[in-house]
Amino acid sequence: MSYAKAKASLQRAREIEQSSTGMMLEYKRKLSAELSQIESDRRLTEEGKQEVKAEAKQKYAIEFLQKTHTMRQKYVANIKKTIQEAEKVIYTPPRKPDATKLGRFEDAFRSLKTELMFATSQKSAFDKLRGFIEKLDDPYLAKLVRDDFAELTTKVLATPGDGNSQKGTGAAAVTTSVRRELGEMYDGLMRPFQSEDFRGASEVLEIAQMLVEDSRIHRSVIVNSAAEETFGADYARYINDTDSFFVKHPEYTPEPFVDEEGDRIRQTEEDLAWIYKDDENPTLSVRTGKAAE
Repeated sequence: MSYAKAKASLQRAREIEQSSTGMMLEYKRKLSAELSQIESDRRLTEEGKQEVKAEAKQKYAIEFLQKTHTMRQKYVANIKKTIQEAEKVIYTPPRKPDATKLGRFEDAFRSLKTELMFATSQKSAFDKLRGFIEKLDDPYLAKLVRDDFAELTTKVLATPGDGNSQKGTGAAAVTTSVRRELGEMYDGLMRPFQSEDFRGASEVLEIAQMLVEDSRIHRSVIVNSAAEETFGADYARYINDTDSFFVKHPEYTPEPFVDEEGDRIRQTEEDLAWIYKDDENPTLSVRTGKAAE
């Protein structure tokens, strides 16, 4: 399912990022070994050694930047796939219930709106709305209420009252703002119907969105310092900005990374096990929470 795909893509991106230190150490070791060989070559003059060492540094620096460039493209591609797959889970609308259940809800919802208009106190209006929401047992119906919440809130707040609501009784009683209570009610409307996959996809999406805004592979100060020590400042400054380096030196630009999956994330049979078409409703739907039971 798409959450598993999103999680796997994020893991691949993280693995690329985590390989940064090992990659730097590998290049540092290889260059060090080659510089040692050059230093011990008796056929070269001191001037010749310095020239060959500079060529070796340049060779490895460019190789490092080329590999980094391709790795970053893979990194970004996996982050984008993470976002696409996570959004499939989060933004697929819930399944429409059968006509009988929907009809009963619509009748009850119209009655609620009328009752709110004629409520004699803000507290009674608030309690009517809260009681109605507590009985919701379907994500599609909860979303309909959520979509109309601005109108419902206006009705409640327009009813005479002091703007306060009381939670609990006796010593445990807490007075709070009705407006705040309504905000919490709105935020929690869909929560009972959110599956583990939904919550997981939300977490993965939040991480991926942060990473796509800062797509550096070489984040460690140690790696950045090692790059300057190994290749010199003229190359090290480009390890997180390879695009700029290859704009200046297009002759060294590596072949672009081609994602085998491409930009199109296709729905598989596994996806269709939970995203499907309702025969009575052509809207794509998702089995979540109580609706899946």
